[in-house]
Amino acid sequence: MDRKTRAAFISAYLGWVFDYYEVFLLTFLVLPIRAEFGLSVVQAGWLFSSQLLSLAVGGIIFGWIADRWGRKPTLVLTIVIYALATFARAFAPNYETMLLLTIIGGLGIGGEYGVGQSLVSELVPTRRRGFWSGLLYGGCFVGIMLAALVGGYVAPEIGWRWTFAISGLPVLFALYVRAMSPESEVWERQARHAESARRAWETIWSAAFMVPFAKCLVLATVYFFAYYGIATFLPSYLVSQGLTVTKASWWLFFSGVAGLVGNALGSWLLDRVGRRWTLSILMVTATVAAVVLATTWSTLLHSWLILVPFFVLFVGANGATVFGALFSEAFPTSVRTTGMSGALQVARGLAFLPPLVVPMVLPLYGYAPIVVVSAAEFLFVGLWVWTFRETRNVDITEIDEIASQPAPQTGGLKRAIG
Repeated sequence: MDRKTRAAFISAYLGWVFDYYEVFLLTFLVLPIRAEFGLSVVQAGWLFSSQLLSLAVGGIIFGWIADRWGRKPTLVLTIVIYALATFARAFAPNYETMLLLTIIGGLGIGGEYGVGQSLVSELVPTRRRGFWSGLLYGGCFVGIMLAALVGGYVAPEIGWRWTFAISGLPVLFALYVRAMSPESEVWERQARHAESARRAWETIWSAAFMVPFAKCLVLATVYFFAYYGIATFLPSYLVSQGLTVTKASWWLFFSGVAGLVGNALGSWLLDRVGRRWTLSILMVTATVAAVVLATTWSTLLHSWLILVPFFVLFVGANGATVFGALFSEAFPTSVRTTGMSGALQVARGLAFLPPLVVPMVLPLYGYAPIVVVSAAEFLFVGLWVWTFRETRNVDITEIDEIASQPAPQTGGLKRAIG
């Protein structure tokens, strides 16, 4: 990559790091927030769920803005919104204000990834697009690890309010994006046409948009149900089983390390075996590890041996590494960010259900059934990806033409099963 392309990748990557940092930091801070405001488990669950729901709205709104007014300014705007909202949560006087600021921050978080991924997809070389798109998503695991360290070590020392205050510093990063990141030339070429906005609106109501959007939405929704079902209340559950907050944070940190390993593997595979095979390999890995973990959870919870299936599970469970390349290559340029960001973030928004369901299941049945359900969902994702067209080594400018062609039938899925 040249200097400008590197700057665009760094901009999108760091924005995505702080995106997931914000989401997972809340899994730690919700404990002292509950204590200070006297919240019930349901009220705490709504902090998670409202954040996820606002991701969906932000994904659609800022996806559309990015397709109309450009990738770069929209990326800056999303970072500013979620960073300022995070900073403001440090001064929340009550639960209602905290909930409102969480929703506002979620809007910015929801828009950031799709905009950054479109920018990267349209700038990096074709033969390495899968690799760089995969690595971009890997920023979420750095964010998870950062959240684990801050939530487990910094927050207990300085309190949740100061933790939110210092977590608003990414607003300064928006200045770097504004100064260094280029605009997408692919987007600029199509935006020059006077009829581009009208054609984009017409495209949204056509099969060229609706079919891939539906397929992406199903894929991402089932995946996030599986991932958030396992991860959201993991720190709280471990604390309830006798672990300290610090030890629970290391479990989350460990899952981030495993995710980075899986992300590197997936990114390497994307340009070698293709988008479909890469996702299938990762999902089968996660499925097998989840089954093993579920059968050993109760006996090995306090033994280091449980880290083996736990590690393998989160190596495979980072299937979203494939989403950046797979989703961005499913839509034409004029609606790329709308489709990709909308599908991904609506799916994350629909994942508001696991944080509400898990607290009801945990006291009665423990964590093992949750892991088993997630295993089945991971397996479904590994099969569903075969309804997509393989776009490895296809130039991003050719996607417009490909998107207008009939979608592939289920023959690929049948051959994969066979």
